This record gives sequence, structure tokens and C-alpha cells, in this order.
Amino acid sequence: MDRLRILYATHAYKPAYRVGGPVLSVSAVAERLVGRGHRVTVFTSNSNLDEDLDVPLDQPVIVDGVEVWYFRRTTASAGLTRLVPYIFRSLGFLYSAAMAPALEQRMSDTDLVHTHLPFVYPTYAAAHAAFRHRRPLFYHQRGVFDPNRLRFRSLKKRIYISAIERPILRKATTLFALTRAEVDNYRALGVATPCRIIPNGIDVGIYRTTPDSRIEQIPPEATVILFLGRLHPTKGADKLMEAFLRIASEFPKAILVLAGPDEWKLQERYRARTGRAGFVGQVLFPGMVSGDAKLDLLARADLFCLPSDAEGFSMAILEALASTTPVVISPGCHFPEVESAGAGRVVEPDPDSLAKALRELVSEGSRLKAMGARGRDLASQYDWNRVTDQIEDAYQEGIERFRKSA
Repeated sequence: MDRLRILYATHAYKPAYRVGGPVLSVSAVAERLVGRGHRVTVFTSNSNLDEDLDVPLDQPVIVDGVEVWYFRRTTASAGLTRLVPYIFRSLGFLYSAAMAPALEQRMSDTDLVHTHLPFVYPTYAAAHAAFRHRRPLFYHQRGVFDPNRLRFRSLKKRIYISAIERPILRKATTLFALTRAEVDNYRALGVATPCRIIPNGIDVGIYRTTPDSRIEQIPPEATVILFLGRLHPTKGADKLMEAFLRIASEFPKAILVLAGPDEWKLQERYRARTGRAGFVGQVLFPGMVSGDAKLDLLARADLFCLPSDAEGFSMAILEALASTTPVVISPGCHFPEVESAGAGRVVEPDPDSLAKALRELVSEGSRLKAMGARGRDLASQYDWNRVTDQIEDAYQEGIERFRKSA
């Protein structure tokens, strides 16, 4: 394959790990593409969810072999956000006045543009730069157009899709989908652009099957149920906590760990709820975990649970499977293979259903170990090198089709 000059536009990039899975998946592909001889340039914000990264701005920075340009995000009172502040509130539109002129300068030295999330300025600016300079555009939604996610703050999303995202989707060269469900989501928006299904990947070898060190606050004999992700209303941590509180008295050695950044300031409410139920010592809130602490926690957990309303293709689930930790997930995670492979359960994300599944699995410790071993085998099927092969192929096919239609 010819060496490509690729421009990635994304809302956040390493080391913005508080943002979640997309930072891991986007950087993993970028690094592997660079390793194969392509040039990847990333245009991104300095956002790290509820804080800003301490990184050089408006200039190239080499991050694990990838050239990254971080641009300062502005508040809801700046730029386009003055016009319709309701649309650009929350994590933010991530507007940056410096990004557009930098994109214009870079387009003449770019073969393709690949955007990685709707509803943010980097995608808007990079997509329109690609159209102006007649460059093929590849577009990732990463689960954002799932109907369950569109119901959350639905008015502003519907307005934005109609005015901005749908025109981009229709002019794009190729849409990327992590699952078949994402293809259906594109089509439900009235978009017929060619689409490729390519999942996220995992490097199984970097994940531990046993922790390297003992984790504070977790006794050796404890059965650990782990939630690892942003504490966000759509992620289901509250439903998991309610389910756990229903079984906690039956399993006094069981511990629920709700690990992740408190994006919506929910932890205080969760702590109060566990206090009223009388199980404060059985529910832990370690906050954001990363590095060795994250690897140890994934390996120490006896069960991983993500009862999310909707996911693209969760990196956290893949990480748990790679750590030989069986999973309980919702249908909205769009990963039924965990159940068919015997690596976990898919259950409805309501406290009753979750409590029933937790009760059944926690009471059968030996069964969990067997499920965990099958989970690592399943995760190995999503090797990043195989995924990168598929992305290269999609780029090549899209570029050829784009040239023929020009």
C-alpha cells in the first residue's frame, strides 16, 4: 500500500484519558499506521473532560511517534457558541479559532481526513476543510448516533444533526461503523453513504491476568464487581449500584468498585445512597484509575459490569476480557459475542435484571474463572494489527472510489 498522509480530527487525544475509550482507540490506530510507514497528524483540543491538558498549544508535538496539534478549547461564550449556547453546552463544542487556519495550511499536504466524533468543532472544521480542498473524508460516529444516546439532550442533538452532521455524512467518502448497529443508526438518519464495519481492537499482551500488587481497601478474600468508566447518566453506574445494594447483604464479602472520573458530579449522591442502605464499606469510589493501577484493578476484579444505555464498541469491555475478567453488559453495548463465547452475560440494564445476574454469578466463583479464560480468547480475536489491516483497506478503497467520482 502507498504511504498515506492522514489527518485525524478528534475531540481529545493522549494523555486525555479522562475522556474515555476513544482516546485509547484513536491513538492505538494512529500509532500503528505510523509504524507501517504512513504519516498521521492529529488535530485535537486540549480537553481532558473536566480539565485542560498541560500541553504545548498550536504547534506540533510528537506523542509516541504521532504528530499531534493541541488547540485551546474555548468556553460556551466564545465563537459560534454565542449564537446557540444550548447546543454547545456540556463537554463542549470545543471551538478553537486557531484550528481552522491551521487546517487550511495542512490540506495541501494531506491525502485523506478522518474525523472521530460528531457534535464537536474538530469534526466540523476538518470535514469542511476536506470538502473545500477535495480530499476524501472518512467519518467515525463511535456510538453517538445510537437512539438511546440521542434521547439524552435530544433537542439540541436533533437540531445539530439536521443542520450540520447530516450534510457532512452525505458528502463523506466512507462512514466507519464499530458494529452492525452503527450502520443501522446511519441509515436511520437518512444517510446512504458507503459504510465499513470495523471494530475497536486490543493488545491482549499488555493486560495482566493477576494483579502485580495488592490493591488497598480490597481484602484478599473479597469478590470484586467492577465498573470502569465515566460516571455519566447514560453509563448505568447508578443502576449497577442499586442492583448491588439488593444483593449486598447476601454476599458480605462482595465489593462494588465504581471507578472513573465523576463527570456529572454524581459521586456524592451515590455515596449518600449507599450510606442510607447501610453498605458504605462495600462500595468504593477510587476515582480515575490509569496505568499500573488500572491494569491491577482489571486483573483483580472477579466480574466487570457495564449496564450502559448505549456504547459504540467499548474499550473497557475489551480490557476486562483481556484481563480474564468475565463481563455483565447491556444489549446497548452491542457485543452479543461475549455471551455466545461463554465469556459473560448480556442482561437488560435495570436493577432487577442486574441483581439477578450478579446473584447467580457471584455465587459461582469457579464458573467465573472459566468464563474469564474464554474472555481472553475472545479478546484476542480483536487484535489491533488485524483491525489496522481493515482500516488501511477501507482507506485504499475509499480513495480509489473518490478519485473515480471526482
